[in-house]
Amino acid sequence: MARDLSCPVCSADLLLSGDERPGEEVYCTYCGAPCKLAKSSSEEQGYEVEEDF
Repeated sequence: MARDLSCPVCSADLLLSGDERPGEEVYCTYCGAPCKLAKSSSEEQGYEVEEDF
């Protein structure tokens, strides 16, 4: 899984444990914004995050 994901709201680095799945909701540890993991269209990236308001 990619470790360089950033919060779409505040651009802080998202800390992931590594066992997250697509569609799972994660929270930014800096601003608390809810984000949803989505499968990336890029094979090397793995996952991307999108706002989940």
